[in-house]
Amino acid sequence: MPLTRRSLLTAAAAAPALASVASVGPAQAAAPKAVPEAAPLAGPAPAAVPAGPGLPPGYRFSLKDEPVDLLGREIPLHYTRVHQQAAFDPVTGLLYAVQGISGGVKLSADDTVVSLADHDGRGDLCVNQIAPDGTVLAVMHLKGFGHGAGFGVENVDGTVWLWLETHADVAAPGKNAHGKYIGRLAFQPGALVDAKTGPVELFKPVGENSSVTPSLDLDHGHIAVRHVTGGVAEYSVYELDAFKRREFTPLVRFQGRHSIQSWCLYGNFVYQNSGTAYDVDNPYPGNAWWNVYDVASGAVVERIFNDTALDLAHRESEAITVRRTTAGPQLVFGFATQGDRRMALYGLSSTTPWTPLTYDENVYGATNSYKPQYRQTGDRVELRLRVTRNTNTPWTSGETILSLPSHLHPIRTQGMVGTATGAGDITGPLTVRWEVTPDGSLRIYDERGFKGWIALDAGYFTS
Repeated sequence: MPLTRRSLLTAAAAAPALASVASVGPAQAAAPKAVPEAAPLAGPAPAAVPAGPGLPPGYRFSLKDEPVDLLGREIPLHYTRVHQQAAFDPVTGLLYAVQGISGGVKLSADDTVVSLADHDGRGDLCVNQIAPDGTVLAVMHLKGFGHGAGFGVENVDGTVWLWLETHADVAAPGKNAHGKYIGRLAFQPGALVDAKTGPVELFKPVGENSSVTPSLDLDHGHIAVRHVTGGVAEYSVYELDAFKRREFTPLVRFQGRHSIQSWCLYGNFVYQNSGTAYDVDNPYPGNAWWNVYDVASGAVVERIFNDTALDLAHRESEAITVRRTTAGPQLVFGFATQGDRRMALYGLSSTTPWTPLTYDENVYGATNSYKPQYRQTGDRVELRLRVTRNTNTPWTSGETILSLPSHLHPIRTQGMVGTATGAGDITGPLTVRWEVTPDGSLRIYDERGFKGWIALDAGYFTS
């Protein structure tokens, strides 16, 4: 059923959450959150650190396809606070969602912090473990960690490890605390862990920074870190194994160009979502947007309005992550909804449709139906085009027709067979050889020096 113009307000009543082993106080609605936002940058995208060995090929999700409703309803979490981020256990498939703690809750008998503002200012969080039907199975409380806008889940020999910001400094009244480091700790149902005294493994890839969040890409063995300094966000991508050894030399590094609610890394792309809840200044259809970065260049390769579930009440963009499925990876994103801030999640599994390629239109001509395009599925890149020389001069063997985006570059030169015009001065087979080189150049090779069009109607290579 399409999600884009339908109401989910009549969704079935959510299954009751299992009783938590943590202290529980009165529920309380969340105040608007304030994630550190990157100031929009003017001019061209800043240069990125060149891609190093091991950066994976691109696998870009199609944000224009119709998403599926993963939970079938808007589910309640342990507290009536928005979910900041979510991630899936890659082995069990269980969902984990992190949220703030409601007012009236004391985390321990001697705790003096009880108000919602106190919890947010100290950086207190609750991690929900959620079954596929939306039932909260268990929770874990974290004291002094941060805001929870970055989150990852790793399963090592049956132990579930949480990755998130940690060691937050107490924020000014009315502000949210944000972590200075990246922390890794085991999920323990019912436990309360203090960032400064508990069993937390610390990582300091950017020194002491007050706005640090991580994202795990386990399929490609990477971790990305976002930090904000002076209002400008920067993303760095590392080999996960090297990062665990505290070798903090990034494979790539680039600046963010848009404000966000949450973000995630997958392959050669960083996906961001942004948007605030409906109000008098943000009426229907709202301001939810996706931004997609090519991490190898730092360029924004897509910015598109998110029209999923426009009729949700509240509808505030929150989590975005990638989960494994038997059919392949799925981009999962969510909204905080309703007065008690339930969670609604949606999934996109399709990769990019046919996408235009840039070429020199002063040199080459192509009709609309034959303009150069690509489509990517996993590490397979398909190309289609039919071009002519505008001067009607002969083709030169080894001529570069265009350059592919950096996320499509292969690790070695690869060849394809295309077709050539049957008219004019061509002799012999009506085929030509195409090559894609590691720098992304798409070249034609043919020694006959003929005129007319050349085409690549069914060519593909492995990125």
